[in-house]
Amino acid sequence: MRIALFASTAFAVLALHGAPVLAQSETWSGSGRLEDADAQTSEGSRYDDHALRLEAGQRYRISVNSEEFDPVAQLRRGGTADPVAENDDGDGLNPRIIFTPTESGDYSLRVRGFSSDGRGAYSARVETLPPPPPPITTPGTPTTVTGTWLLWQGELSATDGQTGDRHYDDYVMRFEAGQTRYISLEAIGDLDPMLQIVRAENRDSDPLEMIDGDDDTGVNVNSLLAFRAEEAGDYVIRVTSFGSGATGAYRLWVSQ
Repeated sequence: MRIALFASTAFAVLALHGAPVLAQSETWSGSGRLEDADAQTSEGSRYDDHALRLEAGQRYRISVNSEEFDPVAQLRRGGTADPVAENDDGDGLNPRIIFTPTESGDYSLRVRGFSSDGRGAYSARVETLPPPPPPITTPGTPTTVTGTWLLWQGELSATDGQTGDRHYDDYVMRFEAGQTRYISLEAIGDLDPMLQIVRAENRDSDPLEMIDGDDDTGVNVNSLLAFRAEEAGDYVIRVTSFGSGATGAYRLWVSQ
């Protein structure tokens, strides 16, 4: 195992394998290599552990990248065996984790191969993130179009929340078990809009834990979806774009 660490200025970082590197930073970057001599999981995968100090309530993005093997990222609290968060393929074959600790303390980032023969160089990065923008909870304007609909008129802008390289607006609604509602997303202008449905508690997951979604079922490049909730609860209707960084006005229609 070979490791290089770089830290720049809001959480304390402890380097791996007992070699402490402390810094107050917004970003921590490291690079390493999985080798035959590294520690091994019960499944036979080699791994490196990176020790991190994370603060309660702070939102973090954890990324691991490799061009030489398929990496898996696992985040553990202290010396616990079970990960508090993990990911395999958040960005292609590279893992991404968004995590907000409920307790400050020592955590460890484990980088391992997806398969037992995973070997090679990788880079890891931990960044602090601002909190996600609050969802829109105000009722839309009731509109009668062959039945009763709720209508919102909005706009994706460069100041909106962002996941990956796409801006988004989130609308929270209560669905009852077995209830089907029709959702239409209509672009005003050149925007190619896209609908995504997630549970409200999962709206910050990365990759997004999507239940349903649609891109082009509506007229032209507009989105149209009939969503049936299997469980009662709060759901997020996410308005985003097919293209990266796209902005523009839209109308969101939801049947009552």
